[in-house]
Amino acid sequence: MDERTLTYAKELARLIQTPTTVLSDTVYFEKFHEVLWEIFPNIKAQTEIKKIFGNALLIKWKGKTDKNPLMLMGHQDGAPVNEEGWDVPPFSGEIKDGKIWGRGAIDDKNTVYLSLKAIDELIGEGFVPETDVYFASSDNEEAAGEGTPHILEYLQENGIKPAIVIDEGGAVVTDIFSMVKKPVAAIGIIEKGFGVYKFTAKSHGGHTTTPPKNTPFERLSAFITDISKHNYFKPKMTKEVVAMISGISGATNGIVSFVLKHIKLLKPIITPILPKLDPFFKALLSTTITFTMAGGSELPNVIPNEAYVVANTRYASHFTVADGEKLFKKLAKKHDIEFENIMARDATPVVDINSESYKFVENCVKQVYKDCAVIPYVVFGATDCRYMFNVSPCALRFTPFRLSSEQMSKMHADNENVDASALPEGVDFFKLLISTYKG
Repeated sequence: MDERTLTYAKELARLIQTPTTVLSDTVYFEKFHEVLWEIFPNIKAQTEIKKIFGNALLIKWKGKTDKNPLMLMGHQDGAPVNEEGWDVPPFSGEIKDGKIWGRGAIDDKNTVYLSLKAIDELIGEGFVPETDVYFASSDNEEAAGEGTPHILEYLQENGIKPAIVIDEGGAVVTDIFSMVKKPVAAIGIIEKGFGVYKFTAKSHGGHTTTPPKNTPFERLSAFITDISKHNYFKPKMTKEVVAMISGISGATNGIVSFVLKHIKLLKPIITPILPKLDPFFKALLSTTITFTMAGGSELPNVIPNEAYVVANTRYASHFTVADGEKLFKKLAKKHDIEFENIMARDATPVVDINSESYKFVENCVKQVYKDCAVIPYVVFGATDCRYMFNVSPCALRFTPFRLSSEQMSKMHADNENVDASALPEGVDFFKLLISTYKG
């Protein structure tokens, strides 16, 4: 490991060693900020740092003008930890086998580190950006908290409209599919919608010695079976999916490359087939629903007065929350259960991949990751970036970091780790982005 890589690895390790899991006490985030300013003294000395709504941060690096500013994002909090499944202590930041281990290594302290390191080094080199550069960081992203909404409110109140926003989301994945022969740098251009719904079946209760027909759980089971057996969420090859699949064609060979390159012409044939091949394609082309929670009687011999299940829905761009609620209410009535919308939102707007802003970011990725296919990407999960469409037409989700599919699977799980060798490229990407951005 060369000196630069080792220095970066040790600094990221320090961020991991300062525990800031979601909903941690404020003292942990205050300590985290102290460590940030020790690692990034130029930012502390030469930027404007605001705390917004608790420990959310908004950093402003003043440029030659305030027109069309650039904004980078990354959240401070990480997912909860169960230490029993870890091979190393989750907050050790241990560096071994060329990797940095610990909660937040992938999600999302690597993004925080890369962004701030690039800014700090550029300040140290005497660089002055053409336009203002902002860094926004929530302390409660994992809980869909109020940090970023308050940052958005501040931006709106002060008329700050970033031309480009870059947050976590896509990454540089080295083995995304067996058919893909080279790394893929995936730039998130849209985020699927999100819904949490509760379905409740009621009865008069009773004893299990004389069970009636259609108990609450029987009706809920019939409801769940109905949804799982019938294709209520039709797949569709939307323009963002076509762009993503077409982009992958450059990283494949033979007949696969031909099919993917001509996916727009072949989509009537391919669209109904892909969701049956892999859960990834089902999620890519359609809305999904997963039942995640259930409750009923507190005793094994008592029929509950009411039982419930909770479902998590991820909305594709062509299927809205209104569409979902209409369907769920109809099915709930059919099975004599009640429907409750706990929270829901539609998919975000799609970034125009032909826009000057997107092309600029894409070009920066290509310059740093020369061995990669660069593609637009549909983000299945939720990020704070979704709020920024209120102030920016180009809110992208991309962490410039090489990750294997195995490492991706460690997000929110045991033994989260990243390769130290990926750090210099990530810093170089953000330095190139900032230093060549003209506003």
